[in-house]
Amino acid sequence: MATDALTLLKRLTTRGRIRHMQALIVLDDKRSMSRAAEAMGMTQPGMTQLVNELEQLLDTVLFLRHARGVAPTVAAQALLPVARRIISASEHGAEVIASHNRRDGGLVRIAATVAAQGSMLPPILPAFVEDHPDIQLQIEDVIGQTLDASFSGDVFDLVCCRKQTVVPDEWVWQVCRDDVLAVICGASHPMAAAGRADMDQLADQHWLLNHVSSLARHHFDDLARKAGWQSIRSVQVISRIPLLVRVMLGSSRTVSLLPESAVEPWLASGEMVRLDSPMTLPLEPLGYYWRPENAGQATRTLAKRLTESGNFPQAKEI
Repeated sequence: MATDALTLLKRLTTRGRIRHMQALIVLDDKRSMSRAAEAMGMTQPGMTQLVNELEQLLDTVLFLRHARGVAPTVAAQALLPVARRIISASEHGAEVIASHNRRDGGLVRIAATVAAQGSMLPPILPAFVEDHPDIQLQIEDVIGQTLDASFSGDVFDLVCCRKQTVVPDEWVWQVCRDDVLAVICGASHPMAAAGRADMDQLADQHWLLNHVSSLARHHFDDLARKAGWQSIRSVQVISRIPLLVRVMLGSSRTVSLLPESAVEPWLASGEMVRLDSPMTLPLEPLGYYWRPENAGQATRTLAKRLTESGNFPQAKEI
C-alpha cells in the first residue's frame, strides 16, 4: 500500500534535512553522482547515502542509475519545484537574519558618489571612527547604473549622493551639504593667486573635460558656445577618478569645471584653488538616503553625525 501524505510529512519534519533537497537539485543538474558530490563538496559515497536517505524517507525511487550516470524519475521531477522553493525560502531566511544581525551589530554599509566621497565623508570619518571604534564602515564607490542599483534589495544602509528623481518609497532623503560647479585649478596655476578669471582668460586655458553626459560638461559646452569660443584646448583624458583629476590639475596649465564637492579635500589643503568666474553654477545639494524604519543603532549614529556636520540649512531637520 502506498505511503500516505501525513506519514511522509512526519518523516520529512523529523528526519528530513535541507541538505536532502540540495542533493536532489544538484544531482538533477549534474546527472552524475561523482559530479554532484564534487559540486556539494562531499565524497561520492556520502552523496549516494544522502540520496538513499531521501528515497527511504519518501518511500520512492528518485533516480535511475545507468552506465552514463543517473536520470530523474517522474517522482523526482514532481518534487524538484518543491525542493527549489525550500532552498529559496532557506536562503531568504538566512538573508533576513543576516540583515537583522547587521542592523543590531556595528556594521554600516555605505554607497557614495564621487561628490559625496569628497565632501560628506572626509570631514567626519577620522573623528567618527575614533569616537565609535566598534562601528565598522564599508564604503563602496557608485555612479550611474551602480548608483541606481544601490536602492535595490538590502545591499546598503546609506546611499550618499544628490537627490534622485525616483527611488523606492522606503528610502528617505536627508539633505546635508550645498555644492557648486566651479572652475578648479592647481595651486601653481598662473591664475591661482588672483582667484578669479573671466571668459576671455578661460578661453586660453588647457581644459580637463568631463564626460559628455555629465551636468558639468553640458554647462561647459553651453557657456563656451555663448561666449563664442571657436576652439577648446583640451587634454586627451576624460575620467571621474578623483586621483587622476588631482594628477592632471597638478599641471600648471590645466583647469577643469568640476563640482566643488569632488575636490573639497584638496581645496581645503590648498593643493587646488577655486576660481571665481562666470562659469560658477549652484548645484543640487548633497545628502543621503536611508530607511529609518529598518536602521540599526550603528546606522542611526552615522546618519546623525552626517546630518550634524552638514552646512545646509535643512540639515538639522532629521
